[in-house]
Amino acid sequence: MITNEKQYRASRASIDKFKSSLDAIGASDAGLPPELIRAQVSAISNQIVELEEDVRFYEDLRAGKVSTFAAESLHDLPDILIQARIARGMSQRDLADFLGLKEQQVQRYEAERYRAASLDRLIEIADALSVRISEQGQLVGNSALQALPTDAWQAFPVAEMFKRGWFEDFSGTLAQAKKSLGELMPMFLHGSHSHPAMAALHKKSVRSSGQVHEAAIAAWEARVRRVADRLPPPHRFDRDAITDDWVRGLVSLSTTEDGPQSAVGYLRDMGISLVIERHLPGTLLDGAALASSGDHAIVAMTLRYDRLDNFWFTLLHEIAHLKLHIGDGEYSAIFDDTDSPAADEKEVEADYFAQEALISSADWQLAVSRFSRTEKSVMTDAKRFGVSSAIIAGRVRREAGDYTLLKSMVGQGEVRRQFEF
Repeated sequence: MITNEKQYRASRASIDKFKSSLDAIGASDAGLPPELIRAQVSAISNQIVELEEDVRFYEDLRAGKVSTFAAESLHDLPDILIQARIARGMSQRDLADFLGLKEQQVQRYEAERYRAASLDRLIEIADALSVRISEQGQLVGNSALQALPTDAWQAFPVAEMFKRGWFEDFSGTLAQAKKSLGELMPMFLHGSHSHPAMAALHKKSVRSSGQVHEAAIAAWEARVRRVADRLPPPHRFDRDAITDDWVRGLVSLSTTEDGPQSAVGYLRDMGISLVIERHLPGTLLDGAALASSGDHAIVAMTLRYDRLDNFWFTLLHEIAHLKLHIGDGEYSAIFDDTDSPAADEKEVEADYFAQEALISSADWQLAVSRFSRTEKSVMTDAKRFGVSSAIIAGRVRREAGDYTLLKSMVGQGEVRRQFEF
């Protein structure tokens, strides 16, 4: 969402720049494969459409055409306050002056979606903007969590959760946290408004080769949802928009040095939050696909293996679940240990989707590296098929069942460094 004139001008400039890029692609005779050109055109066109939507909405707000702002929960209040300020014709400086604050403070509030603001401050800003919030509340989900005995919370990896700072509003010691589990855990599990995170409250599936640690997975899911909710994508997720061209555009990012990091923005533009969160003890999770609120979706990854080939396969596997299995009347959450056998149809489908997206069966039949298994042949095939050499090397290793092959080519240590890990 555009919040000020500087961002508005930058967005208009970006639209012009992207349009120039499209013209350049059309006029180029670089000899690129047609599918790569289509992927580039599709990605740039999507960027233009979304930027133009943001610009139009900002212009409508600024022109006073919008006076009612829909909200499904308190999570939407920060966006309402920002939109109301713009609709009132007030700059960030105007609001700061009215409140007796520095302009930079209002800028920080809005950049962080008012996460650091107190309730009193939010009320003060709403009053300053003459925003009326409907006085209506509705209980959703299951309140049974509140009634569980304290002993029931002992199954959760509380010490690890405390160590990682997951109890964000709690300032006591670990011992004090353990004594307060009856209050802390329900608040943590319900902290994300999108779904309660207890296993019994929504339909989920866990792919695992061993015993499933339900409490640890529930805690990890709640954390992932909290992180995703802090900066939701600007547009709704539409599974039908995951087309072959879009997937090819995603895979083409693997050829760039910062491909995993670039994937964050690429997915965000599709209404998908990509969250990186280490797995908890007692779980061997690689990734998960989750439905979220506001018609968004979440792909979560643990980076249990710090390798490029594993990153891209796991990412495409979870994209497959979003495309094929996550949705109304289906699963709300699917968790994956991709080392485990694909024990049901949806996991077989997701594995096949990921494999075909990275290297199609037709291309693989033509791959020289299938037989020679040399670094030179891997590099040649990667260039021919427009993917990272790590993806080719990973496919060779999996099919050969020999993970001593091509160890220097799978991008070991090249993923975690791109994220705060």
